[in-house]
Amino acid sequence: MKPKITISNCQKAIDISEASLRRLVKFVAEAEVREIDSIDVAIVDTDEIASLNSRYLGKDEVTDVLSFDISEANSPGIIAQIVVCGDVAAEVGPRHDLSGDDELMLYIIHGLLHLMGYDDAEVGQAERMRTRQEELLAKFAPSG
Repeated sequence: MKPKITISNCQKAIDISEASLRRLVKFVAEAEVREIDSIDVAIVDTDEIASLNSRYLGKDEVTDVLSFDISEANSPGIIAQIVVCGDVAAEVGPRHDLSGDDELMLYIIHGLLHLMGYDDAEVGQAERMRTRQEELLAKFAPSG
C-alpha cells in the first residue's frame, strides 16, 4: 500500500519543496525498514508550535519538532503527525552550518525516528539518535 504523506506549510521563514519532504519521509521509512500508512507533516511558525507544545506537553516554550503517533493497534504502518517549526529551523540552521531547509529536514527525520522507536531521553540514546539523523540527512541530501 502506498503511504499517504501530507505536507501543510503554514509559515514563511523557509521555502521548501513539498515533494522533497515527501521523498524524505519515504526515504527514512525505507532506511529504517518501517511501513507508513499516513504521515502528516505540518510546518508552522513559532506561535503555533509554542501553543501546541503548551497544550500537549505542558511546556510553555517554542520547540523545533513535535511528533504524535496516532497509529491503531492493528495498523501495519505508522499513522502520525509531525509538526516542525520553520522559524526555528531558519534561525538555528546557520548556527550548525546548515541551511534552514536542511535543519528543517533534520527536524522531520528526528520526529520520524521518535515514531520508529528511537528515544533521546538519556545521553547515550540522544547521541545514537543524533548520529542516525545526521547519517540519514547526508544520504538523502544528494538525492533530495
